[in-house]
Amino acid sequence: MSGVGCINHNREGSSLSTISNTLSAVNSKPRSHSINYVSSDYESLDYDHYESELTVREEKLNGYKTVVASNVIRWLIYFSIAICTAAVGIFIDTVIEYFCNWKFQSIRNCIDVKHSTVECLIIWILFTVIPTIVGCCVVLFMEPSAAGSGIPFVISYLNGIRIPRMTAVRCLLVKVISVVCVCIAGLGGGKEGPLIHIGAMVGGSVVEAWWKSFRNGPGRKVIGPLQNDRERRDMMAAGAAAGLSAAFGSPVGGTLMSLEEGTSFWSSSLMWKVFFCAAIAFPTYNAGKNVLFTNNTNPSESVHSKSIYFFGKFNENTIYFSYSEFPIFIIFGIFGGLLGALFVNINYRLSIFRMKHIISNRKKLLESVFVAVFVAIINLTSMILFNNCQTKLEISSSNAVQMYCPAGSYNEISSFWLRSQEENIRSLFHYPIEAYSVVPLLVYCVIFFILTELIVGLNMSAGLFLPSLLIGAAWGRIASIAIHYYSPGTIGNDPGKYALLGAAAQLGGIVRATISLTVVFIEATGNVQFLLPLMITLFTAKWTGDFFTDGIYEMQIKLSGVPLLVSEPPPLTSDITTEDFMSDIVCAIPHILMVGKLVDILNSTKHNGFPVVASKVCFCRRRNIEHKCYGLLKGFILRSQLNVILEHNLYLTPLHDENYCTKLELLRKSTYTCHDTQQFQRLKVDEDERSIVIDLRPYMNSAPYIVRLETSLSRTFRLFRTLGLRHIVVINNTNEVVGIVTRKDLAKFRLWRKAATMGLKEVNVY
Repeated sequence: MSGVGCINHNREGSSLSTISNTLSAVNSKPRSHSINYVSSDYESLDYDHYESELTVREEKLNGYKTVVASNVIRWLIYFSIAICTAAVGIFIDTVIEYFCNWKFQSIRNCIDVKHSTVECLIIWILFTVIPTIVGCCVVLFMEPSAAGSGIPFVISYLNGIRIPRMTAVRCLLVKVISVVCVCIAGLGGGKEGPLIHIGAMVGGSVVEAWWKSFRNGPGRKVIGPLQNDRERRDMMAAGAAAGLSAAFGSPVGGTLMSLEEGTSFWSSSLMWKVFFCAAIAFPTYNAGKNVLFTNNTNPSESVHSKSIYFFGKFNENTIYFSYSEFPIFIIFGIFGGLLGALFVNINYRLSIFRMKHIISNRKKLLESVFVAVFVAIINLTSMILFNNCQTKLEISSSNAVQMYCPAGSYNEISSFWLRSQEENIRSLFHYPIEAYSVVPLLVYCVIFFILTELIVGLNMSAGLFLPSLLIGAAWGRIASIAIHYYSPGTIGNDPGKYALLGAAAQLGGIVRATISLTVVFIEATGNVQFLLPLMITLFTAKWTGDFFTDGIYEMQIKLSGVPLLVSEPPPLTSDITTEDFMSDIVCAIPHILMVGKLVDILNSTKHNGFPVVASKVCFCRRRNIEHKCYGLLKGFILRSQLNVILEHNLYLTPLHDENYCTKLELLRKSTYTCHDTQQFQRLKVDEDERSIVIDLRPYMNSAPYIVRLETSLSRTFRLFRTLGLRHIVVINNTNEVVGIVTRKDLAKFRLWRKAATMGLKEVNVY
């Protein structure tokens, strides 16, 4: 059989073209830690529907009633995803609120009652270090994939990349524990970003629970059509939207975020499902919080935090704008974009340093402990050094300490460190202009910027959303004080709009989202009137930041080597055809062959998919280039499906027997449970079975996606991008297989093209 001996370590199915092979050989050195890197550790999702003679038989026998029942089950799954995501969010909020109140009350009593700086520092360090150790250890020693906010993983998964452990229940539990510990420790990380990852993991876990519950019962024919990567990816997209909806109270914003930053395979039916899930998650989360708040009221909490709006209700009569302020909005966007680009650049260099020098678990744990001690010391030290006393106001001094201030006043900067991040951001948005002065705001902004830089990249679950909002709200508040000083009539006594614009500019400059963030801010403030200033600020921040760096999540995705396809094909590629970048070494399988031959093929290659052909080896010529033809294309079959056929001896029974449902269930199960440890295992069969003839036509996809040699790169790119494909078979004019293209091949070719056009000296392709 032609192609049996072609061993290729590109798991997606093939090697690169001649030019890319040369580049790969040159860059065979160890990884040099750059964003110009594609890893072979990631595979693509099997997003294409599995269609074979088995599925056709199932559809004919089941009828329309099964289709209706499957749709009902599908909507029930989305409903359960929303409820479970909201329940996890309520649990996280409740635990964080309880422990933070205990922590802040203990520190306030130590400072104002005992007046012992050393004892207060020890208490503060203990309240910071102990949660840090717990949150870091569970990640390092139980589930390393739970580190970080998880949003880059969600973006990658929703765009067709299989992320290991993405739906593992243990990863979900570790993520919850770690994010609770980060918030309790006060390290400068938020819970809103991880809630998006948690929502996606809840979506994957819930749908697997539904699959397992129906697998052995009479309803398996109803749940069968839902057992594929396409359905699970859609439900994880809905879970991510539900997580953002629960975090910010923004169902429409969560839906748009899933569209803008997440999935690239969008449809109107998917939009309805995602919005339904997000719309259910928010009122469920809000109702649960109201029940808990009624039973356990925190008297120190401001009235603004009791609103259903995450940022508090903005009064449309006081938060106004005029068209003469448009230059100020643009300046805010430019400044936020510059700060965001600086943040991303520093974080990139810090990430490279960690990847090179902080490798062992012991060093990672010591780094986290060091950062925790630094946070505790810098917080208390800033309160001592910048003892800016503020006259007590009823709404602003409830959580502050008097410290060295005279009676009737309080230490202004202590109000930032002894409150939760949610309370801080609401106070910056809603407190009157005399509540804060410039120096404490500037000190808090700089310190929190540094702390956020340090926490992003630690082996803990920490998000960027709320810290970025706090940084922007702080410098936005400073700008409002300056504007009020030089032009008192501009903002009156309400600096909230500039704090809001600063928060939007800072978050937009780091994350580079526009439409979804605009809607999130509108829903979280309850003010549609401020749509235009938010749009101007966010778009300006994105354009400014994009001029210097990628967004934080794009940088992290590239740094991890995920072969993510960008939204548009590479520029200056109109003269490139499939012939230039396809893999011309193909392991094609005859549609009828012996079991022993098939086992040898699977054990000697690492391809994920195989074209099924009518065996015929010939040569064709195009543009004076000779191509080897592997036979007339009959279909396409995945390694996971071949593994199931061989392991369960499906070839020993006829196709149209009563067990076709069992066969189809086994094949479907393989498409969403296969991991590297299962997918590339070596197969063994008895010697007496090696001579049995197997016919692959009943099990293969008889109509795979194909392109011809002369197909342009842009057309092939859009097929992968819009349809979420994993493989495309390349054929000649006589429908004979001459090559194969994978998503990873396109990602590698993009890097090679970038190196050729920009003169890059360091491009790593694995």
